[in-house]
Amino acid sequence: MVMLSDLIGELVSDISDARQIADSNSAALSQSYHADPFLKGMPVPHFTINEAEIKFPVSVVSVLSDNNSKSVMGEIVLSAIKLKLPHILNNQFVNSYINKRKNELKTEAQNRMAAATPDGGMDNNDAPLGENGIELSDKLEETFAQSANRVAENVAEPMNKFLSVANFEVIKLLDIRDAFIKNLKLVLREELSSLPPENQPVNEEGLDGLAAETGKAMFFEFKRMLKKEKGVYVEPRTGNINEYGSIYNQMVITLKIKEQDLDLIVEDGRGSGGQRFLSLS
Repeated sequence: MVMLSDLIGELVSDISDARQIADSNSAALSQSYHADPFLKGMPVPHFTINEAEIKFPVSVVSVLSDNNSKSVMGEIVLSAIKLKLPHILNNQFVNSYINKRKNELKTEAQNRMAAATPDGGMDNNDAPLGENGIELSDKLEETFAQSANRVAENVAEPMNKFLSVANFEVIKLLDIRDAFIKNLKLVLREELSSLPPENQPVNEEGLDGLAAETGKAMFFEFKRMLKKEKGVYVEPRTGNINEYGSIYNQMVITLKIKEQDLDLIVEDGRGSGGQRFLSLS
């Protein structure tokens, strides 16, 4: 789910970036042409776009105003879990695993040193194992990514139950964070128990810390998404739009961008009934 204004703004911005990249490439070619005796008399390739047209279907999820922002807070929180949690949790898995391995290597090195010297002191001839050369295998990285996706899917269900009965007139964002951490810890324990001990990013003692750190990161995602209280929220549905929702909450948007002009044309879910919605010049 994304705000319609963000979606359109990013599309227009990307087209401007594409023009900048093309101009930069032409400038680089110009220098190489000038330096080559055979090419310097030839025109430098330079492309212009008279008009760019982007047509994309979207499904309208909700319209937020001052009067109804509380009622869709739960939907926004669930969207943040769906979109942001897998990436955040995967990073937490990687960082926690690296820290765990560092501590294990440090303990192993200390045990070796203690066994090598009668008084348990450090033998200068024994160098401790490096702590910064820890690398994850491709298989373990894939395992963490898959686990993060499963956790995000599984924690969404209990959070949906919590939000479906929450009183959004009195509930605070911190209450949502606390409920999220509580449910996340249960899901994490079940998910990590399926991994072999050597591949687990944390042990049982570190589970609370992992859930708390993830909850802290998600709190800021909840807060960031809820700051935008007004606007039209849409779900881009390229290619398979008919699988989602009713045709009555779908529309097809066409962006026509010229050098100094922008037209925004909106059609209904059937792709008909076109109407110019906005024209800027």
